[in-house]
Amino acid sequence: MKILTTIHPFTPEAQACLEQAGEVTGAAKLSQAEFVEILPDYEAVLVGLGLVLDKAAIDAGKNLKYIATATTGLDHIDVAYAKAKGIEVLSLRGEEDFLRTITGTAELAFGLLLALSRNIPSAYDDVKVGKWDREKFRGHSLSGKTLGLFGLGRLGSMMARYGVAFGMRVIAHDPQVAAQAFAEAGCGSVSFETVIAESDVISIHVHLSEETKSLFNEAVLQGMRSEAYLINTSRGEIVDEAAVLKALREKKIAGYAADVLANELNFPAGVIRDNDLVTYSKQHANCIIVPHIGGMTYESRKATDIFIAKKLISHILRTAKPRRAK
Repeated sequence: MKILTTIHPFTPEAQACLEQAGEVTGAAKLSQAEFVEILPDYEAVLVGLGLVLDKAAIDAGKNLKYIATATTGLDHIDVAYAKAKGIEVLSLRGEEDFLRTITGTAELAFGLLLALSRNIPSAYDDVKVGKWDREKFRGHSLSGKTLGLFGLGRLGSMMARYGVAFGMRVIAHDPQVAAQAFAEAGCGSVSFETVIAESDVISIHVHLSEETKSLFNEAVLQGMRSEAYLINTSRGEIVDEAAVLKALREKKIAGYAADVLANELNFPAGVIRDNDLVTYSKQHANCIIVPHIGGMTYESRKATDIFIAKKLISHILRTAKPRRAK
C-alpha cells in the first residue's frame, strides 16, 4: 500500500508503524493544489490541519481507501462525501482514554487567559524596546473571578480544574454531560444564559457543528459583562468574528484571545490572508491571536502521531484481503 503523510516533522516511531503496511511518503508544506495533484498515487493519506479533503480532493484521490487525521475536529474533511465514496475516515474523535492524556490545548487556553488578564505579550514587547513601565501594564487577578465554560468534555474539564487551582469560581454549560462530571471538575452546572451573564471569563470547548456555528453572535456578546474575556481554542466559526470585532471596538467585552480563525483553512501556504481580527490585534493589546498551536507541544505531537499511525495500521491490516495459498 502507498501511504502519504503530510504531517511534518513526523515522529519516527509513527513512521516505522506505517511502514508495516507499505511504502510511506512524507510531503511537507504542500499547497492545496500540489496536494490534490499527488493524491491519485496513494491509497491512504494521513493529514493534520492546513490541507483540506473536500469533494475536489477526494475525487482526485481515486485510489484512496483511508483518510486519517491526527485531530478531533473534522471540518477540514468532507466526511459524508468520503464515506459515500467508500473511504474510511479515521480521527482522534471519541478516543477518550487516549485524549485524556493530551493536555496541550487546555493548557494553552489558560495561558491565553493569563496573557490577556496580565497584558503579558504587550509588556514583553515594551521591554524588548528598552522600556520598563510597570504601571502601564497593570492587569487583573483571577482569584475570586468567575470562569464560565461552554462545554465540559475532556478539555473543558481540564480548564475547570485549572480555574479551581487559581481560586476561581467555575461554572459550565453542557447538557451532554452527567452531573457527576461537574462535581468531579469542581464546577457548577448552569444554563448557557447564566454562563454568558455571570462569567468574568468564558472559554469555549465544544466541537463545531450546525448548532454551534456562529453561536457567539452579536446578541450573545451583548449579554456578556463589559469586563469579561472570551477565549476560543475550539474552532473559529463558533464565534461571529465580525461581532467579536464590534464588541471589542465598542468595549462591550474586555478582550478576546483565540487559537483559531474562521478562515484559517484558507491559509494553506502558512500565510494569513485577510482577517480583520488579526488586523485589529496589531494595534490593540486586548486581542491575542495565535496560529492554532493548542496541540503543538512535543509531547502531544509525538503521542498523537503514534496513536493515529497505529489506528490506521490496525484498520488496514484488519480489512486487508488474505493472500491466496500457492
